[in-house]
Amino acid sequence: MMMIALSMAAPILAARALPSLMAEIDRPSSIETPCNKVCVIDAASGLCIGCGRTLAEIGGWVSMTADERRPIMDELPARRAALLAHRTTSPEE
Repeated sequence: MMMIALSMAAPILAARALPSLMAEIDRPSSIETPCNKVCVIDAASGLCIGCGRTLAEIGGWVSMTADERRPIMDELPARRAALLAHRTTSPEE
């Protein structure tokens, strides 16, 4: 399975995701976040293996309202479980 670390992602993805992601990680905030600082994007699903969010969700997280974040937060356990199941049943590439 191919994984893409955000630091190794294509420049266009990094340019969009990293500034917002870094602001989220480095700035103390009262915003609820699933970020656990394991920022690696699964190439097959497009989801972060640490938190289960997409690059668009990660990049826009700090500008979303709590009502916009809640449905995503509710989906994350299932996303992470699906990622784990896929990673344990798929042969390594």
